[in-house]
Amino acid sequence: MPDLSLAAAPPPALEAGDLAALFPLDRSYTFLNHGSFGSTPLEVLAAQQTIRAELEARPIEMLDRQMKRLLPEARARVARFVGADAARLGFVTNATEGVNAFLRSLSWQRGDEVVVIDHVYNAMRQSLRRMAAELGIVIREVVVALPVRSPADCIEPIVSAFNQRTRLLLLDHITSPTALVLPAREIVAEARRRGVITLVDGAHAPGSIALDVSEIGADAYTANLHKWVCAPKGCAFLAVGETLAGSVHPLATSHFLGEGFGREFDWQGTRDFSPWLCAPIAIDFFERFGWNRVRAHNHAMACWSQRVLCDRWQVEPISPIDGGMLASMAAVTLPDGVQARFTEPASLQAELYDRHRIEIPIIDWKGRWHCRVSCHLHTGPESIDRLARVVLGLRG
Repeated sequence: MPDLSLAAAPPPALEAGDLAALFPLDRSYTFLNHGSFGSTPLEVLAAQQTIRAELEARPIEMLDRQMKRLLPEARARVARFVGADAARLGFVTNATEGVNAFLRSLSWQRGDEVVVIDHVYNAMRQSLRRMAAELGIVIREVVVALPVRSPADCIEPIVSAFNQRTRLLLLDHITSPTALVLPAREIVAEARRRGVITLVDGAHAPGSIALDVSEIGADAYTANLHKWVCAPKGCAFLAVGETLAGSVHPLATSHFLGEGFGREFDWQGTRDFSPWLCAPIAIDFFERFGWNRVRAHNHAMACWSQRVLCDRWQVEPISPIDGGMLASMAAVTLPDGVQARFTEPASLQAELYDRHRIEIPIIDWKGRWHCRVSCHLHTGPESIDRLARVVLGLRG
């Protein structure tokens, strides 16, 4: 076991006061799954309701005329926040839609290969499986074995998988099942040197790490804003590099085909635009605390949680114990004696939720079960302590 002596002291709260009261969470539950969907602050929800009321009060004025101004302004604010070019950033409802818009915009030949790692988000794996059946592309799923000791452990297996048939690398920036921050910039650079198109799924990145899309240099980068930025549900973006921007289109083709990347993505048909318009409001909400401070706090809580749970459950960490490959989440192996009592991860997750009022995902990683702890401003050390105690009580 690594030295876990630093687990004793939790990080201090970001500020004095009840920060959990900023969110509409049911406080009778211990909520440790912000990473799946998150919770939108009450103040941002109120702003969304105002926007929705305006849309209903003057639907033609708002949808037909004002959106031509409001959506570009919102895109510009998001682009500054994530380090992208606003002219090549478009709104989508989630990162899965962003990935599929890019995949479906490329021209494919039978036998073209797509490289992913085995930590890939399952929705993306399924998207590729469908395309394999329809178009004859080949999926090369690379094993990145646990535990991961350093970012270098992730680079070599991916680069070794490239060959003359490799058309695309679809890379998770932060892996969903294992909560690892991958060295996206370095991996993208290796792919580009070999002429491989790069698409980064950064679903968990905005608000969780300091993100600069242009610095990563991928051909396309898509990410959610309804996770760690806490915008209303259905708020994400797709940013595309200059080379391919002219050939990438939203999944729904509408009136403005060929009139520019942003224009096409702004209007994909009638929809509730309030989540997209609230993205700048959510960004500015946390800016009052300072985004560097917010990210640092959440990261420190995730690192501390990993140390505490590994120590109390007597399990090895699956990533460096210094937190060098964590953002705001940590996946931790369950202690011996728990998994054997349940038929499947969903049964244990239901036990934690229904009986113990703890909301946390249980993940089967190649036969060994883990829980994934997510940390935001509403997460306190008492929640981690309660999780540790309850899980230990479930041992056979």
